[in-house]
Amino acid sequence: MSVDGFFEVRWWWRRRAVRVAVSDRTALPAARRAVARRLAGLRAVDLELSRAHRAAGRPVPVGPLLRDLVAVSLGAAEASGGAVDPTVGAARLRRSLTALPACGSGWGRVDRGEGWRAVSLRGDLLAVPPPLWLDLGGTAGAYLVQRCAEQVAARHGTGVLVAVGSRVAAAGPAPAGGWRVAHGPATLTGGALVTADVLRPDGGGVRDPRTGAAPESPWAAVTVAAPDGARAAMLAVAALARGPDGPDWLVGQGVRAWPRTHRTTLPRPATRW
Repeated sequence: MSVDGFFEVRWWWRRRAVRVAVSDRTALPAARRAVARRLAGLRAVDLELSRAHRAAGRPVPVGPLLRDLVAVSLGAAEASGGAVDPTVGAARLRRSLTALPACGSGWGRVDRGEGWRAVSLRGDLLAVPPPLWLDLGGTAGAYLVQRCAEQVAARHGTGVLVAVGSRVAAAGPAPAGGWRVAHGPATLTGGALVTADVLRPDGGGVRDPRTGAAPESPWAAVTVAAPDGARAAMLAVAALARGPDGPDWLVGQGVRAWPRTHRTTLPRPATRW
């Protein structure tokens, strides 16, 4: 389909809208296949991550994609001071349950301990100690759309935009007037655009890692533009997760942002990616 001088295709994947647009029509089929292959590869990542969880803290080998996604997620946790914590799911469980059966010891509390700092990634070996588990949704989608856009642009010499849900990235020469986007600025010419939402968290949820509850942010959602997708995701999620301090913290990060203060949608179940 031709739109304002570029060509695009859209489909649904795991309840998320996928959009691939290119400035060169001949590159569109290959660009679609490249993005679809990368998304299909997440099935293997799901299996590898489940195996790491079942290993109960023992190091297990993982493939290059999961290794990169975990490394990006842990890097975001460190850069945000723990506000973007891939182990926040354990805090959410601790909030929702008063007690859990502990194997061989009656009843025990859910304790996150060191949180993300307890996760070990050394080369291709990943160790996730119980009761923690990793939810990489905060940064994984943004990382993937960025890599897909860069690879398609480099291989086919065309401008390209890739969007999965509210994670958007562009690479190569943009069409005249830029790529039209749904949130934030009217158009995007390069880099990444990520929207994080309290009520409808895109890719795993925005929660206060200290409590597992929704953060007490003055914003309902925020869209952040940055040169790198993973950084845009980290900043958007952290701006909400930090609660009342989030807006002032984001101002000091030197990026453009578009907050929303009114909650206009209801929650829906979030998928991992």
